[in-house]
Amino acid sequence: MKLDSKDSKFLSHLCILTAVVTGASIAVRNSLTVWWPAILLFFFIVSILVYFLSMRARRKDMRKFANFYMASTVVKMILYLTIIFVYVLNFKEDGKRFAITFLIYYLIYSVFETFKLAKKEKKKIDGE
Repeated sequence: MKLDSKDSKFLSHLCILTAVVTGASIAVRNSLTVWWPAILLFFFIVSILVYFLSMRARRKDMRKFANFYMASTVVKMILYLTIIFVYVLNFKEDGKRFAITFLIYYLIYSVFETFKLAKKEKKKIDGE
């Protein structure tokens, strides 16, 4: 698969975001779960996956893109809540910090993903 400049730009912005979040996480690591690096890597990988699958659906048909994006959002939410629930049940002593860390990262990456996809759609509508 060949990356175009827009895909490369997305990846570079995602890497910058991840570096910033990593720096902030290191600064407050005593308040986070010990699993914060794994959670951060998880969201980084999921963001890449969802982005490229969304772009593939977008190239085929806008209706497919909208359906894919809505379905992926629901699937991600169920998956994320399941991960939190299972972890909290099995590791009660770290459960609260894990859930808070996970939800903060979820919020950061969801805002980023939504912003990037909305920006792409606006450019497409504007004819750029």
